[in-house]
Amino acid sequence: MTHIDRGQLWRIPTVGRTRTVLVIGNPSVIRLHPGGIQCVDVVETADALDTLVTVPIEKPVAAVVMAPDIASFRPVRFEQGELLGRLEDADMERVNQALRAVLDL
Repeated sequence: MTHIDRGQLWRIPTVGRTRTVLVIGNPSVIRLHPGGIQCVDVVETADALDTLVTVPIEKPVAAVVMAPDIASFRPVRFEQGELLGRLEDADMERVNQALRAVLDL
């Protein structure tokens, strides 16, 4: 299985289109139960608003992380996909804050 870790940005094939996603699942859960890998959608755009539930990023791609759009994907999607890189720690912390707001944690 491809190594998949929290904070990685991937471009993966899904039904009808390719999606850019950020892995938000717990690394231990991914390793022990890889059946569904939790991710949030990432929209590649250079002009994104920073809100309570969206996080603009510059690297590894210019995009906005959409914290409300949580989905699980099978590992095969990642094996067929492309690893774009990893979010910087400061950006991942902003994503964590957005996820806490979305999930009321």
